[in-house]
Amino acid sequence: MTPVPPVPPVTIVTGASRGIGKAIANALAAAGHRLLLVARDDAALQATAEPLRARGGTVITCTADLRDAAAIETVVTTAERQLGPVTAIVNNAGTAPSDKVENTTPAMVADTFALHVAAPLAFARRLAPGMKRAGTGVLLQLASTAGLRGYPFTSAYTAAKHGMVGLSRALHAELGSAGVRVYAVCPGFVDSDITRGAAAAIAARGKTTAAEAHARMGQQNRIGRMHTPDEVAAAVAMLLSARPAGCVFELDRDPPAFVDATT
Repeated sequence: MTPVPPVPPVTIVTGASRGIGKAIANALAAAGHRLLLVARDDAALQATAEPLRARGGTVITCTADLRDAAAIETVVTTAERQLGPVTAIVNNAGTAPSDKVENTTPAMVADTFALHVAAPLAFARRLAPGMKRAGTGVLLQLASTAGLRGYPFTSAYTAAKHGMVGLSRALHAELGSAGVRVYAVCPGFVDSDITRGAAAAIAARGKTTAAEAHARMGQQNRIGRMHTPDEVAAAVAMLLSARPAGCVFELDRDPPAFVDATT
């Protein structure tokens, strides 16, 4: 009897138009995932998707603002109708405002929590029933070491990333026995558009240059340098394929490791 080849996984990647999300899309396409890529900027999203399709990947897109709760259903329904049941989601979309606490506005807090906490929770609420029925699935959050400790001038971001890590731990505790894997991947500072924007915001306060601020961010990582988007993407691809036990995976270690294997 001819063996039946495995069905390629169906994976949603949010914030896929640039930086870490784009690197994750490239890594997962190379690993054979059928992808739904999500971002707000349609032109940038197509610029990510087209080269992957040209290399033979199965890649569709959905332009959406995940701060809108209705967008969650649109994204998942699009994936299900065009690709099939969702195997995994990588919640990468986010924002990283940087300012003094007295300048941190309610709008900054709302946007940050909407993307880093509310959207991943909404995706989990929508996807968990099907994953539990199937006895398999992965809910992966692209968190940060800011979710494990604090950094100055990032009160909204640090609070939201702590929320994302806490959400991941709660989902891991609730869904693990049903076969659903939940991961929070925690890099330190990553050399990305968001990090360079944060460095520029620090420089705008007039006490340093953007290059100096960027260098100091990298030095705050325990590994002594910036992570690259490709390093983060490789960790995500490994977790989706190897599916080790654990929940909070800290990249800012040598070698990277789970912070806690069971909680």
